[in-house]
Amino acid sequence: MKPASQSYKLEQLCGVNRYSCLVETSGGYALFQPDLVPDNGTRVLVNAFGQLQFAVVMGGALITEDGESIEGDGLDEVEVMGVITFFINGAAAFTDDNPVM
Repeated sequence: MKPASQSYKLEQLCGVNRYSCLVETSGGYALFQPDLVPDNGTRVLVNAFGQLQFAVVMGGALITEDGESIEGDGLDEVEVMGVITFFINGAAAFTDDNPVM
């Protein structure tokens, strides 16, 4: 007899709660929690200078994906939207540019 396959829900796998939010990325989605307090080394979603971008909290600064540091007075222009808890890759992220037949 074949064992019954277990199905999982996003709530179980990613700890989704009523505060959880999704934002679309180039490769899928990012799940973030606006109710969590960012800690040193935490990846966050920020609204900086009119753009949504990901950054890492490093002491009193934010380091963006392109390596830029936002600190001091520059932080006045930044709104932390929430702590990133998961990245969910879309199926397109697993395409192969060199398929073998």
